[in-house]
Amino acid sequence: MKPLTPSDPSHIGPHRVLARLGAGGMGAVYLARTPDGHMTAVKVVHEELAQDQGFLARFARETRTAQRVRGPFTPAVLSVSPGGEPPWMATEYVPGPTLSEAVKGRGPLPEGSLRVLALGLARALQAVHASGIMHRDLKPGNVLLSPRGPQVIDFGIARAVEGTVLTKTGEAFGTPTYTCPETVLGREQSPAGDVFALAGIVVFAASGRPPFGSKPAAQVLRRIVDTEPDLEGVPEGALRDLVARCLAKDPAARPSADEIVHVLSSEPLPDAEHGWLPAPVNAEISERERELHRVVHEAPTAPGVADAGRERRGWLVVGAAVTAVVLMAAVGAVVLRPWESTDEGSTDGSVAEEGSAPEDSAPVESAFPGSVYDLSFTPDGDRLYVHTEDEVSLWDWRDGELLATPFESTDESVLYNFALADTGHMATVGEEGVRVWDEDHNELASFIADDHDEVDFYDGLSFSADGSLIAFRSVRPEGDMTAMIWDWEEDALVWEEDGSTLSTEISPDGNYIFMEDPRDVPRMWVVEVGSGERIAEFPEDESVHDGEGIPPGHEGLFSPVEPYLAVSDGYAETTFVYDLEEKETVQEMESPGVSGGMDFTPDGSTLIAGRSDGIDVSGGFMWDVNSGENLAPGDTLLYTRPEVHPQEETIAVVESGQGIDDSIILFIDPETLRDNHEIS
Repeated sequence: MKPLTPSDPSHIGPHRVLARLGAGGMGAVYLARTPDGHMTAVKVVHEELAQDQGFLARFARETRTAQRVRGPFTPAVLSVSPGGEPPWMATEYVPGPTLSEAVKGRGPLPEGSLRVLALGLARALQAVHASGIMHRDLKPGNVLLSPRGPQVIDFGIARAVEGTVLTKTGEAFGTPTYTCPETVLGREQSPAGDVFALAGIVVFAASGRPPFGSKPAAQVLRRIVDTEPDLEGVPEGALRDLVARCLAKDPAARPSADEIVHVLSSEPLPDAEHGWLPAPVNAEISERERELHRVVHEAPTAPGVADAGRERRGWLVVGAAVTAVVLMAAVGAVVLRPWESTDEGSTDGSVAEEGSAPEDSAPVESAFPGSVYDLSFTPDGDRLYVHTEDEVSLWDWRDGELLATPFESTDESVLYNFALADTGHMATVGEEGVRVWDEDHNELASFIADDHDEVDFYDGLSFSADGSLIAFRSVRPEGDMTAMIWDWEEDALVWEEDGSTLSTEISPDGNYIFMEDPRDVPRMWVVEVGSGERIAEFPEDESVHDGEGIPPGHEGLFSPVEPYLAVSDGYAETTFVYDLEEKETVQEMESPGVSGGMDFTPDGSTLIAGRSDGIDVSGGFMWDVNSGENLAPGDTLLYTRPEVHPQEETIAVVESGQGIDDSIILFIDPETLRDNHEIS
């Protein structure tokens, strides 16, 4: 901990800066006090990184997800500001040395401490992985030692820095010493990589040496792939056997964090009376607590002249009702160990402990529990309809206020889909049929049902531009399907076609209908309604999906202006723009990853495609329709279900974390592609 200089900021966001803690691969780290008096470690982003739009998008995404991580071994991310000048993030402050500092300065840890270390690290990974992220840079320097147990920091940050100026210029953000073989070989990463690093940390704590040596870096990487780890110093028995399994070359052979917790929970651990750390390390923690007490009470009122708290207009990401307490409630406080339980055999860490988070620190209930299937702005752009698993809700999107829930699923009537016409009419569909509602959505204007005797359900709704025609499909119990277009005002069937189709989309003028079934070839096709002729098929080659299930990301969307159809082929990872009049493909754009919906801007000049690809979600694409140019290269915040505002004021997208049931709606500035705010 070092005193501030005149060049250091006096405040970072709402946090008053007290001292400089150091610097890492991402930037400087400061000790600061939150407005409610808690201590926080604030990490300020390097100027070079702050200029990298790809980094800023990833930083916003990863820190937002990291805010949801909760556990006794993961200091909470209290607040973040990707749009700050410079960007920053604030986490709970832990007044203890890193594991690296402790081992290098005080020597290896004894066997009892090693078991607590391994168990705490595994518990931390449980929390991190359950939130849909991986740590990616787990190492002794990212493990702080506390009386409560090991505290894992910087989870998810390595993902934000990948591909930035730091890594491109040869300054590696990750740590080769604890890298897993699959990363060295350029293969797909998974949570098993964090398990590999966990074992390496335990070896370091037991011996003072990494399992594959520390230098030179090229030879370390080669040994990680080709040689067996050096486990000397790790006590014989269950712990050593577990560490060896965690260091398996094949990620599939490594135990999960859950299994590690199960194995170690059956082993004897230090009791609360004597603590889990050696006396010299406890003495160092006490010294740091005294230093913290001194800094807090002696900090000058104006330590610096710079201000890192200014916000760039248009991008402020903060946590949704995130409250937490610092790990040290008071200097010298006695704290029960979180690996102990009042219930024999329990390992869930749920004991009441001094200094733990209060009951009101739990995240508030999400506005959108479960998945968000669709978004639709009202024609005037003032409100937003949100379709979730069981309801359609109406929001004042600017204020984040829930205005109404006009439609909900019940035991008697399940809501499958909805569509909003430019006229303001709405259609809902379920098991009974299709209902069309008036502009105020209060009165039923029409009810449409297939004339077949039995229909299992209806879905796949879309309106023509004038709102007079509606397309949908019906599915019968035996699996037979019929696609239909109805003139709901005249209660007249305009067109129908029997056959397998999973979705329908009608063109604005009502002259064409797009259908798709990715289980066969062609996967997608277009029919001219008047003639019944199939005028286009996608893909044009004979490739067939040869895997199990349905390859995701197949859909079509008609331009609101030009006679164009955008087609996303998730299997080929390609998006086409097809000219319906010329009957030819005019653009073909690469779109790797799983498609998450598409939308045109109101003038039809730009096509936006959302993207969702599991843990490594990187956002979608924005293409110039005439040139095919990607206007937003690199990572973006264009997640799933993009919906462009009628006056192009914003772009609404849905973010859903892997392993998390709740969804978040972000509102993206179309010019900067930064999020203005969110509803969560």
